[in-house]
Amino acid sequence: MKKLLSLFGLMTLLLLSGCNSDSSGSTDPVQGQWKLINVSGTFAGINDSFTPGTITWNFNPITQMVTVVNNNTDATKWDVLETGMYTYRFIQNPDAPCSESLEIDGSVFGCYTVSNQTLVIDQSIADGFAITLHR
Repeated sequence: MKKLLSLFGLMTLLLLSGCNSDSSGSTDPVQGQWKLINVSGTFAGINDSFTPGTITWNFNPITQMVTVVNNNTDATKWDVLETGMYTYRFIQNPDAPCSESLEIDGSVFGCYTVSNQTLVIDQSIADGFAITLHR
């Protein structure tokens, strides 16, 4: 009987240790480091490109913070955010062209898409900017 209970205990332990501790089952689609490569849009026709690595955004899903390192020295280019740490979150858009928008430091930056190692944050529907980042 002791052997049977020990075997049952061991099987239970193995089953429980194999469970995923992430109860939400979802991952943050923007997590990790991104390099700002282009900012375009508005009625002014802005189209500013950056050498990859000049400006980096690092999204941390645990702290819900994005850390920006901005080494742009060209004051004529619109580089979105200065060096610093900003809160971020995803907000639902029931009446927008996308289901979720990205909010950074309390400002809605717009719809976002992640594909082929590229993150595009797009508010051009409101004559805003399209921000393109690459892994």
